[in-house]
Amino acid sequence: MKYNIPKYYRYVILFKKEEMEDVEPIIKVPNLSELRSINKGRLHLFDEELLSILPAIEYCLHMPRTELDTYDTDTEILDKEYDVSHDIVIGPERLIFSRLDLFQPTLIIYSDDCSEKIKNEVKKCKSELGAVSVLELSQRLLISQWNTLFENRVLRDGEKLEDINKQFLLDGEKQLVLPALYTARQYGKADSVYNDVFNSTNVFETCAKLMWNQLVHHNALMSCKDFVGTDGTEFKKMYVEGMENAEKTTRVNVVITMPGVPRRQITYGGLASEVPNDEKKVIRLLGVHRAIAKKALLIELPMVEKELFEKLNELEINCIQGTNNKYVHKILRDIGKMLERKFTKAQLWVINWSKHITVFSDFPIGLAIIGNANTSLQCYKEISYRPLSPLTRCFQNEMVKHKQLFYGAQCKIAFAECVLNDEQNQGIRACSDAIVNVLKGLIKENKKLQVSYGETLTISDLKKFIADNMDADILHISGHGYYDQRSNMAGLMVGNEFWMADGNDYTVPPVVVLSACHVSPRGSGTVNVADMFIRAGAEAVLGTFIPIDAKRNTVLISRLYTYIAEAQKGSEQYKTLSEAWSGVVATNAIHEMAETSKKFSEWIWGINSKGKRRMIDFTMERSVGRLHGSTMYADTILIVKEMLHEEGLDGKFDDVLNQENYFPESFFYQWVGVPENIFLYNEVFAETMDL
Repeated sequence: MKYNIPKYYRYVILFKKEEMEDVEPIIKVPNLSELRSINKGRLHLFDEELLSILPAIEYCLHMPRTELDTYDTDTEILDKEYDVSHDIVIGPERLIFSRLDLFQPTLIIYSDDCSEKIKNEVKKCKSELGAVSVLELSQRLLISQWNTLFENRVLRDGEKLEDINKQFLLDGEKQLVLPALYTARQYGKADSVYNDVFNSTNVFETCAKLMWNQLVHHNALMSCKDFVGTDGTEFKKMYVEGMENAEKTTRVNVVITMPGVPRRQITYGGLASEVPNDEKKVIRLLGVHRAIAKKALLIELPMVEKELFEKLNELEINCIQGTNNKYVHKILRDIGKMLERKFTKAQLWVINWSKHITVFSDFPIGLAIIGNANTSLQCYKEISYRPLSPLTRCFQNEMVKHKQLFYGAQCKIAFAECVLNDEQNQGIRACSDAIVNVLKGLIKENKKLQVSYGETLTISDLKKFIADNMDADILHISGHGYYDQRSNMAGLMVGNEFWMADGNDYTVPPVVVLSACHVSPRGSGTVNVADMFIRAGAEAVLGTFIPIDAKRNTVLISRLYTYIAEAQKGSEQYKTLSEAWSGVVATNAIHEMAETSKKFSEWIWGINSKGKRRMIDFTMERSVGRLHGSTMYADTILIVKEMLHEEGLDGKFDDVLNQENYFPESFFYQWVGVPENIFLYNEVFAETMDL
């Protein structure tokens, strides 16, 4: 089956800015009083010059994303939709004006305080819907523009939506229902959705019910797709059965917003102690934009307590000094209890039934052990992060349409070795070499995977290696992390040189994997290198909160690359990089146990009486279907004890087979960006490429 490509709409919004200036990612301010003056009244550092265009953003979030939104679309096509976001380009009037035609805008909206020259010239630019000012935006215009876009569609056989004229410009909390409206229009249910939300006493719970019912109905219809055209009674029977199954198996995407910064940033940086109303509005728009793209429910949490950041910072600092496993588990449970109080019962229910969670926050929610779980949330739920600070950059980065990349056909890994090859670093280099050897083994049997290796022991060497490998899909950096607590920065040691990746003279491949210690700590609001790589063009960056063990890192990263290679050979186990990482973490408990005890490691990697290697027996047979996300550690221990019992070894390794006796290192890795948009298996991509 070949797929026709519908027209994607792009909305360009111009704001007034008199002078252009080069903006450095790390701003060096001479003294604290000047810093406090700059930051006064702001929490997440949103640029006040953008406030005038917030109504334009709200308007665009009511507009169609693609032409599929304007006509009656087949259920199977709707099922293939993935991360369909509004493509909104935000820019200053003078900069974007000089390049406007390159953007091929569907609609141009300009702030009312733009210069008259800009207003007159912009109206001459080619744009399907022309150019309007913020003040000209209205409900009548919204309806008119939906109809115009339908009339100008590329795919001419689509029938106009029955509900195309049922449009209201929603404000405030009612905007949480926008994700449900795009599906509701396809089923002629817009009136019902509007009625529910306008009469709701709890908008979130209303939206949750609407979204859940839509997903269950859609999944039930998809289960009946092979029975279309059959007898009506038979089809109804299949639909009822499909509904019963869908109610048990449906999962929902979730977006969480949670503002707040560490006390240190408020005390020394002069930031506001509460979230300003303007920033609250911006953060809601971030969440709504992502929720529409993901057909997700938006959970808006109150501001993070300073005590939560302090708990996390205490944990990160103590892990630098050494690890106490019981202490680590206690802190993660404490964080979980504090976070749990911020959720309502309905929100916790949604989290429990979630598939993927996008978090807009400076606090890593996924670290928490919540409820009856015995592992961190991000070990059994796919979670990707978008740090809120600085909010202007987060806002601009979120509003544009992100790439969707396919690594199932071809994937090149550029491996940069930044660790000195000396006696002090022998162990680290050996682990790094082990990953390279795994990659060499994978490419021998798989021509779709390529590896480029370079020893880069200076910053200039690393930048040259990156420039020479701009066709790479993944940049793997093996190096030491350096966390400077005094200056509150976490970067990389490239040989003997400290690098924050904060220059404007390089760009990076879509995915960056950092095999380095504490390059992404969050407890004290640290400026960190993981976020800098997002600024440099990465779509997804894997970093760590704390110092990591090189051997354990070798196991984790080698398994991730193995899953990518398996997907290229046809495995459908994991569709995205995000899913693959979740698979790595969800089955890593046995490897963490093996790293804790040499004797246990020798036993689990040994041969049992049936001639099978125990680790293979555990991985390929015994654990299949028995490792449940939130209890995977307890499940792993239970299976291992069964294996010991069969060999008459009851009680052996009891010191190891206690979750609080080994360190859960996989908890402390974090994806920033959109790893869910990096596909390893996808039938649409595959068929487009004739794979």
